[in-house]
Amino acid sequence: MEATGHSPAADYREAPLEDALRGHGYREVTVLDSVDSTNTWLAQSIADRGGRGEGLAAVVTGFQSRGRGRLDRQWVTPPGAAVTFSVACTPVDRTGRAWEPQLVPWLTLLMAYAVTGAVRDLTGVPAVLKWPNDVLVRERKLCGVLATMVAPAAGTAPTVVVGAGLNVTQRELPVPTATSLALEADAAPTRPALLTAVLARFAETLERASEDPARQLGPGGPLRRDLEARVDTLGREVSLQLPGASAPLLATATGLGTSGQLVVRARDGREHEYSAGEVVHVRPAAAGHSARTPEDTHRTGSESGPAVPPAAHPSALATDPSAPTTGPLTTPPAPVPEPPSPGARPEPRA
Repeated sequence: MEATGHSPAADYREAPLEDALRGHGYREVTVLDSVDSTNTWLAQSIADRGGRGEGLAAVVTGFQSRGRGRLDRQWVTPPGAAVTFSVACTPVDRTGRAWEPQLVPWLTLLMAYAVTGAVRDLTGVPAVLKWPNDVLVRERKLCGVLATMVAPAAGTAPTVVVGAGLNVTQRELPVPTATSLALEADAAPTRPALLTAVLARFAETLERASEDPARQLGPGGPLRRDLEARVDTLGREVSLQLPGASAPLLATATGLGTSGQLVVRARDGREHEYSAGEVVHVRPAAAGHSARTPEDTHRTGSESGPAVPPAAHPSALATDPSAPTTGPLTTPPAPVPEPPSPGARPEPRA
């Protein structure tokens, strides 16, 4: 069946999805015609079970009505046009020990990396990562990723919900900086095929990281090297808009930090490190911008209010996913209160 405005998830079927993904460690895949937010729905589902999230669980919807991105930015896609989903995972190593807290924020980048791999495999489209949480094709945004922490049960590892929204069939988009597979690929895959490929890739990437998280994601680690090679931001001069600043900081992106932060070298030669919650925007540097030091930036107010030091800036930890504007966990992650009940929960499709 094809998705329609009245039945935007008609092309998804739970049983075939679960059959295809069971071998990758997914215990359940829930299909919803529509929902306010897949991250909120899945986080609430985990909270209802006491904060325990064993194995992998996923939810996909045909339409997300209240998707939000990093720093609470909103994005809405037409019903049946995007692959919008969330995955719940409990990151533990092969011995069952929880990942070190400083490594958990990598999950956002690992999902974005999985998306790029699936898109490349299925379409040949040269998808790349844009720090901190986007997937781009030829400088235009195809997908965004966002993670949220679920308060864990006592004595258990925390569960993280990682959501993404990937534009598939749209021929018209609200901004020129966004794109879709219909616009980029010779033939866009079906949404179920794309969802299955992304979820399988994420499970494989998570398993690889969990073999030895500190080695795989530490400096020079094999998985970290592969991921960094796909981060298009690195090696470029970028413009960082920091909270409360009247002018951007111009710097060269030189690498990623312990928790996936962006490491930059300013024009004065000094290096600085920023987490996603400490940056409003990261864009390629444009000619004509005047350079500012981080100290200048933090001293300068703006019309929206007084300057805010990065450490005090609210994190994106508890916001929700959508395409294409979203963001990762901050570092170190801390449990957040259980998300409020979204009200009447949509019934899963058969």
